[in-house]
Amino acid sequence: MPLVRFEVRNEYGLGQGELYREGNREEDSKAVLDGVAVAGLVGILRQLGDLAEFAAEVFHGLQERVMSTASRSHKLMVRVQSIEAALPPLEKAVLAQTSHIHFAYTPVILMLMKSSYLAGSEWHPCIQNEQNHFIYNDLPQFIMDSYEECRDPPRLHLLDKFDTGGPGSCLKRYSDPSYFRRVSGNVTEPDAEKLPKDKRPKKSKKKRSSQRNGDVAHYALMSNHSGSLPLQLVMGRPLLLIRLLQLTRR
Repeated sequence: MPLVRFEVRNEYGLGQGELYREGNREEDSKAVLDGVAVAGLVGILRQLGDLAEFAAEVFHGLQERVMSTASRSHKLMVRVQSIEAALPPLEKAVLAQTSHIHFAYTPVILMLMKSSYLAGSEWHPCIQNEQNHFIYNDLPQFIMDSYEECRDPPRLHLLDKFDTGGPGSCLKRYSDPSYFRRVSGNVTEPDAEKLPKDKRPKKSKKKRSSQRNGDVAHYALMSNHSGSLPLQLVMGRPLLLIRLLQLTRR
C-alpha cells in the first residue's frame, strides 16, 4: 500500500501576523517576542486541526469495520465449536461398524440412532440444503458501498413511445433472452424461403434409380436373348433374374 504524504503548512504562516507586526519593535521588544510566540502557538493548533482532518479521512469507518470483523469472527468461532461438538458421535458411529457400505443408504440422523437401518428411500427426498455455514448477510462496509454507488439501469422506458411493442418492450428487448430467440427464428424463416431448394439428394436418388433400372434392363436383355425368362418378369424381379442367371451359368 503506498504511503500518502500530507504537507503541513508553516506554523508562523498559519498564525496571525498582526500579533507581532503592530507592536513597536524599538520600544517594547518583549511584546514583539510574545506576539511571535502566540502566533506560533496558533499556527501549531491549526496544524493539529489539519492533521486531525487528514486522519479522519484516512481512518474513516475503521472502528466500525473492526467491530464488524470481530463480530463475524465470533460468529464463525461459535459455528466451528458447534461442528466440533457434532462430530464425535458421528465418528463413534462410523468406527463402530465393520462394514460401511450401508452408510450410502442411511440418513445421518438415523445413522446416529440406528446405524443398521437402511433408509435410502427416506433420505433422498428429504435432502436439507443449507447455505451460509461460515458467512452471514452482514457484508463489510466497503462492499456495501460498491453496491450503493453502482449506477441504475439505463432508462430504456423513455424509448417505449417509439416502439410498437408497447410499454416495457425496450427493456425486454435488451434483457429477455427469449426475445432474441423468437426474433432470430422469425428472421430465418423468410430467408429460408428465399433460398433455392437443394436438389442434389433428389438427383442422386434419380441417378441411383436410373442406374438400377439400367442394370435390370441389361440383365433382362441377356435373359431375353437366352430365352430363359420373359422381359416383364425380369423387370419386376431383378434379384430373381440374377439368381437364375447364376444357375444357368452353372
